[in-house]
Amino acid sequence: MQLDTKTHKAEPTPEMRAWMFQEKVIMLHRNQSQSWIISILASTIIAYLSLDSNNIIGGIIWWLIFITVTLFRTWNTHQFCQTYTKNKQINYQHWFNRFFAATVITGLCWGAGGFVVGSYLEPLEQVYIFIVLIGVGAAAIPFLGVMKRVALIFQAVSTIPYVIYISILLEDRGTILLFMFALYIAAIIASVRRMDINLTESMSLQYNNTQMVNSLSESNQELQNANEKLENLSLEDALTQLHNRRYFETQLKAEWKRESRDQKILTLMVIDIDYFKLYNDTYGHAEGDACLKAVAQILRGCIHRPADIIARIGGEEFVVMLPDVDVDGALTLAKQMQHQLHLASLTHATSPLSENITVSIGIASVVPDESSTALSLFKSADKALYKAKSKGRNQIVVGKIELSLE
Repeated sequence: MQLDTKTHKAEPTPEMRAWMFQEKVIMLHRNQSQSWIISILASTIIAYLSLDSNNIIGGIIWWLIFITVTLFRTWNTHQFCQTYTKNKQINYQHWFNRFFAATVITGLCWGAGGFVVGSYLEPLEQVYIFIVLIGVGAAAIPFLGVMKRVALIFQAVSTIPYVIYISILLEDRGTILLFMFALYIAAIIASVRRMDINLTESMSLQYNNTQMVNSLSESNQELQNANEKLENLSLEDALTQLHNRRYFETQLKAEWKRESRDQKILTLMVIDIDYFKLYNDTYGHAEGDACLKAVAQILRGCIHRPADIIARIGGEEFVVMLPDVDVDGALTLAKQMQHQLHLASLTHATSPLSENITVSIGIASVVPDESSTALSLFKSADKALYKAKSKGRNQIVVGKIELSLE
């Protein structure tokens, strides 16, 4: 079986066609802002030829009308540029229709100039008019070739009627002139067609590249969002939605450096739910998870400063980091937490202490310096917690930080 090795270009999508149309309308108007000088200079040549004819007044009137039309086209272009600058979401079809109509009127003016002035000239001078019109048509290709139909309609109305007229008028020599004009039209059509193909291909590549860049940008943004979400998840305790141990340890190191530099106090609270294993044995792990969530929300509700951090560091154990808070402030917060738990009345029927959930809390505080470490601060708060538990639980104990260079 023979494989088809031909490559097929994908058909432009409606979105691409709409974008190309808009871009071409913009290019038409921008090109027009450069062509009006050429138009006025070329029209002056025809007006000058009328000075040697019996229709000087007609030639001058035609020239003034042509100048007026050209200035109107320039004004129309200026209006478009102003509107486009202020609001890019404009009606491009409307502005194309205006440009197309102005182009047809201008082409008719050129053609009319040939009849108004050329009809009163000698055959040789009529050929001069023919050359001027051909030159104008060729010069218009770079400006109007952006859209094939605009370029071709201009050629048709500006040159064809007059060329047919002088071809008939010149009889045998007119046949040669007509043949030359046919070659010119064929060249113009080929040039406009090739220009249209090249421009369409170039714009297709530009559109596709833009879409790829936008798609890549969106993908990168989605990836960044996913990574941020993943990072947040990796730093969050899935059960309680508090921060996890990893996040706490990272923030503790950063805060330790900050407080050491600023010579401010740093306090830690380590909190443990009393007899939680007994709670799980009594109610089951599903209820145990629900209890952990409820306790976490109550503890978090007692923290109001953005700088304070609460995290679940394992099982039924939580830690609170309080930058720039002394022992008295931590004791106040610890008592508030115990009070809020009491008000919540989370039932723990088999607890030897109370019919409701209680917590034990250990506190340690220090101004960071070279004689201590973040780990030693945590260990001191943890030892204070175990002292609270050994004293009968549902207690708050303040520990002393041990000097350590580890």
